[in-house]
Amino acid sequence: MLENLKRLRIERNMTQMDLALDLGIPQSTYQQYESGTHEAGYDTLIQMADYFAVSIDFLLGRTNIRVPVSEDNLKVAMRIQQLGNPEFSRAALTLLEQIEKMREV
Repeated sequence: MLENLKRLRIERNMTQMDLALDLGIPQSTYQQYESGTHEAGYDTLIQMADYFAVSIDFLLGRTNIRVPVSEDNLKVAMRIQQLGNPEFSRAALTLLEQIEKMREV
């Protein structure tokens, strides 16, 4: 299920029809993706992630971090994992999320 799809659409003040047209799919298909009654294929997931400039993991609700993972981001994630302490890891992720929010402003 595409947990964040509706959220992204609403953030852009778009209707389901607007987004379906931009993606080149029927509105009914888009509605099914958003409601979770139909799963998007790999190509469609890539298309939607590219459209919103987010990762597929963010679309699926697997992470709260919107940006796709770059090599640098992967290095940061590995360093956080190496901290070995869940409290330190949570603190590092919170800091990264705050930095991301500041960047969006």
